[in-house]
Order: sequence, then structure tokens, then C-alpha cells
Amino acid sequence: MTAQPVSRADHPFVGALADAHQKAGDALAADQPLDAVVWLSAHLAACLHTVHRAAKQVGAAEPALLALRSADRELERLLRQAEQHHAGDSLAAQLDGKRLETHLHAAIETHARAEADLVRALVEGLDTTDVETLMSAYAEALRQAPTRPHPHAPHRGMLGAAAFRIDALRDKVMDTMDGRNVPSPRRTREPARAGRWGRYVLGEMEK
Repeated sequence: MTAQPVSRADHPFVGALADAHQKAGDALAADQPLDAVVWLSAHLAACLHTVHRAAKQVGAAEPALLALRSADRELERLLRQAEQHHAGDSLAAQLDGKRLETHLHAAIETHARAEADLVRALVEGLDTTDVETLMSAYAEALRQAPTRPHPHAPHRGMLGAAAFRIDALRDKVMDTMDGRNVPSPRRTREPARAGRWGRYVLGEMEK
């Protein structure tokens, strides 16, 4: 692939991915830690599903990808602890909330920097069309992604792709059952229009 002259630092994709970190930071500042968990869990899963895959095709991005994978693991581990602690899980009852939040803030900052480095390498190594396609793929994946951290689930290859779908479905069911707020973008479905027999069942008259 032939790289096109694109400004790495100012590229919209850098800002688009940074937005999830900003939303999570805002949620923590507003004392809504579970909203931060949702934002970053969905973001991590969407990036693993799209950005990481693209990075494997760009040799120059390998060092940044390795650094991001390390940041991913640490952030997802802390998100799981935060979810357990703030959801009242007895397994996390002994955790110090203030200390956990401090560590989470630090992990978010580290992750944001590592991710920005990777995206800049991708913008430099891919042509404009491929970057735009990747941006669209990330946005679509974010709308479908799991909303809870799954640090022990597979994250790569065919198993990772299957886990993405299964965990997303499971989280959607659990979010509905728990009445949990999901601030991250979600895919909306248009209500199905009733056919003739559907209208009959609903007691509507044919016009």
C-alpha cells in the first residue's frame, strides 16, 4: 500500500479514539464510575476488533502495537476491578476505592498515549481510503461492542471474533436485566412494520 501525505497528529481518527478516554475521565469526575467502565470496555473491544487487526498489516506499527497490548491488559484488569467494586461484588469488597481510581486514571492516560502512537503509525502507513475504512469499521464496532470488561476472554483470531459477538450479546442482556446505563453509542434498530396479519392481530383495519 502507498502512504499518502496525511498529518498524523491532526488526523480525525486520533481524536475519535481519544474521545472514549475523555468520556471515561468525565464520568469518573462526575462520580459515575460504571459509565467510565462502559465507555472504555466498549472502546477496548472495538479497537481490538478493528485497529489491532489493521496494525498487524503495517510492519512499522509493530512496536506501537506491542506497547498498546500491554496497556490494554492493564486497563482491562483495572476496569474489571472497578466494575466489581462499584457493583457491590463481595470479591472486590476489600479494594480501596480511592487507590483504585488513582490507578485507573493513570492507566487511562498510559493507554491513551499508547493508542495515539499506534494510530499515528497507521495513518502514516495506510493510504487515505484504508484509514477512512478503518474509521468506519471502528465506529460500527463501537456500536456493537461488549459493555463490560472481559480480561480473560480470547482477544485475537477467530476465537477473539467469536468472543466479541458472544460477550456483546451477553452484556446487552445483563444491561437490560440490571437496568444499567449504557452511555456509549449503540446500534438502533428501526421497529418492524406490521404486515397484514400483524395488523389483524393488533386489531387494525385494512385501509
